[in-house]
Amino acid sequence: MTASSFGRRRLLTGTLVAATVPLAVACSRDDAESVQFQSPNVTDTPASRNVRDFGATGDGTTDDTEAIARAFEGITQASAVYLPGGTYRVTAWPAMADYATVYGDGADVTTVLYEQNGTLIDLRGRQRVNFRRMGFFTTGDTSTCFSLSACFRCSFDSVTIRGNHSSSTFPQYENQRGVVLTDNTGGTTFTNCDINNHGIGLTSECIQNYVTASKFTSNRVGVLGTGGDFNAGMAFTNVEFVSDNDPDTTDRHVRVDGPANDWWFTNVWFEGSEVALSIGTRETGGPSQFGMVNCKISARTTCVELLYCRQPYLANIIFDPDPNSRPAELVIDAEHVPTGTAVNLISGVDDDLDSAVFPDAWTVIGRGTMSGPTFTSTVVTRTVQDDVDLLQARDGGDAVTAAVLSDGTWLSDRREAGVVLKDESNAYWRLVVGTDGTLTTQSLGTDRPR
Repeated sequence: MTASSFGRRRLLTGTLVAATVPLAVACSRDDAESVQFQSPNVTDTPASRNVRDFGATGDGTTDDTEAIARAFEGITQASAVYLPGGTYRVTAWPAMADYATVYGDGADVTTVLYEQNGTLIDLRGRQRVNFRRMGFFTTGDTSTCFSLSACFRCSFDSVTIRGNHSSSTFPQYENQRGVVLTDNTGGTTFTNCDINNHGIGLTSECIQNYVTASKFTSNRVGVLGTGGDFNAGMAFTNVEFVSDNDPDTTDRHVRVDGPANDWWFTNVWFEGSEVALSIGTRETGGPSQFGMVNCKISARTTCVELLYCRQPYLANIIFDPDPNSRPAELVIDAEHVPTGTAVNLISGVDDDLDSAVFPDAWTVIGRGTMSGPTFTSTVVTRTVQDDVDLLQARDGGDAVTAAVLSDGTWLSDRREAGVVLKDESNAYWRLVVGTDGTLTTQSLGTDRPR
């Protein structure tokens, strides 16, 4: 080893030792000091307010109206008010700012109890107000739990809204309301909510609002579409409408009593009512669009009555009876609902729905059958094998009366059902073939054969 290489190695070692000394000191100093992580202040929004801090008890007997009002005092911007588990008796509800959130510990854990008549929570011109994880119980004969007027994008998440209607209390609470949407309130969402035991659970007079993964139980009328607004509508997805079988409990799960835009139901279950859905009225009108897809509907008297609608669409629906009943599965007013579409409807009462239920202009596709379509372009049938007819006409007993064979030949299988021609004087003649192949004609008069 040369002196020069030894010198370089000694210099490198010394440098490394010197470099590690301050690092060790720094690590020792960091270990000695306890450093706490602090979240940066990224918003001016105040933390949520706990109503208990303002004197609310939640004991179910004390009047917590003023304490809850104090929790809302001075709030003019996005904020959150928290109601811990308990029952909060109130006689009124304070005004709420845009973007406010009110939440509790669970729909059956935090309950607001309102024992008055009139409206508990009245939102007017509010945006994106949110209620979640709490319940509301109203007991006044003519009380309304929520009224939203000219509101936009408010939401209810895991909220129970309960009244006092039942078969044993009917008709005392027939005028009790759960939620009322008016004056162009739009974009309201109900997710994982329960609306139970009201005269009318949800009333809507306005543009599109949405209900998802929720349940309507034992309301006299579950949902009412009213107001005659041609822009009004509702959409329901993964929702249940249920009740018992007492006639005094539920009359109709859904009723649309006049003009509207669109009402849509997807993956919805109905049971326990006289009439599950009543759409439109002959006197005032109904929605432009009404759609049901992937639904199960049972009732005591009528599953679905379409009384007035421009464009109904029904697909993948099973109709069942409620216990000890045999309902009309589908009632259609031929004058006010002349056209519509029905696909894959299943009867739980008979082998199939009676085709006479549908007006002539309806397009109906069932198990191996289709009726009513009007084709506006060339209709094409293609040969798939030589011994299979391209077209067949069959009688009521399913016997073939006429056919177009695979090579295009026209065939009549009945002597009395041969080709009919019309002459210049508007008389009808049937071609008749004798046993020797001779063609003759048979006069049918001037009335068009049927």
